[in-house]
Amino acid sequence: MNKQTTSVSHNDATYDLSIGGWLQHRNSNLLEAILEIAIEDILLPNEQKAGIYKAEKRSEYDTQSERPCSSAKKYLDRCSRRDFGLEWDKLISVAKRKINDTCVPLLMAQHKLSEEEHYEILRAASNGHVAAMYWIGTTLRNTKDDNCLLWLSMAHNRGHIGACYEMAAHLKSRGNHIEALRCLIVSADGGCDLAYMSIFGIGVLVSMSKSKESSLLESMLDQLSATHSSSARYLKGMLMLFQGKEAEGLAILEAYSKNPKKKPPKEDIDAVHANQIQVVSGFIEGVLVDIASGIEPLNAILARGKQAGFIEFEDYDELATAFKNMRLSG
Repeated sequence: MNKQTTSVSHNDATYDLSIGGWLQHRNSNLLEAILEIAIEDILLPNEQKAGIYKAEKRSEYDTQSERPCSSAKKYLDRCSRRDFGLEWDKLISVAKRKINDTCVPLLMAQHKLSEEEHYEILRAASNGHVAAMYWIGTTLRNTKDDNCLLWLSMAHNRGHIGACYEMAAHLKSRGNHIEALRCLIVSADGGCDLAYMSIFGIGVLVSMSKSKESSLLESMLDQLSATHSSSARYLKGMLMLFQGKEAEGLAILEAYSKNPKKKPPKEDIDAVHANQIQVVSGFIEGVLVDIASGIEPLNAILARGKQAGFIEFEDYDELATAFKNMRLSG
């Protein structure tokens, strides 16, 4: 399935996020994930991005009437030797090693970084180092700087497992509840377990209730629900329930309970995935049974959520009042 995009809007800025695919290094250790570099972003010795250079050489190869090489890769190697003295794969390997040798020790450092060291991390991020992008993003988020969204979105789009979850946390702290939910869903759907299990917490329903633009909220949920097995379907079902559209909401939740999470690649299916499916399906099925027996939806969600470990009871009064107002206004 080809990756799609969704757009996050905050303070007159827009950030595109890739959706529809799995994020990288979901089950990797830190030492493996921290070495990830987006090759297309590497700055070559001629000050050109590797992705642009490679695309240009492919275009040149495709438009040649008499091709000097038997494949596009051999033509790329020939041009790389001419321009940089190394074949393409070796050139990229050397560049990645230099970036990691400089950047990784700084990302792992225990001391306060100097201005020069901060610059080295920035340079690595600009050369495709994904963990450096994430480091810059989280550092900016710690100071409540909205520029964190640029770097975190860059890290997400290059496969970082936690970047979009950080975006959700920042946007929630800034009161942008719809976009915080969007990022949480995107993170969950990409394979971030923390984001996925957060979807069912009471705090997410509280955030949803705080949205002042119900039409925008519904539109966002509809867009993401259209992607394969998205957790947005759960929130869409909940929204329908709390708007008084019980039949629609129950139908969505029943369908969701049968397929609460998209299936990861075979090599990534483990006990954690199986446990998540069991817990979430049991939670939804229990809510449906309770509602069918006459229990109010909110009370059913709270009771079943407590059993599953999702509920934060300090938010109960706020949630009950908010959804009562939503039902009255809907």
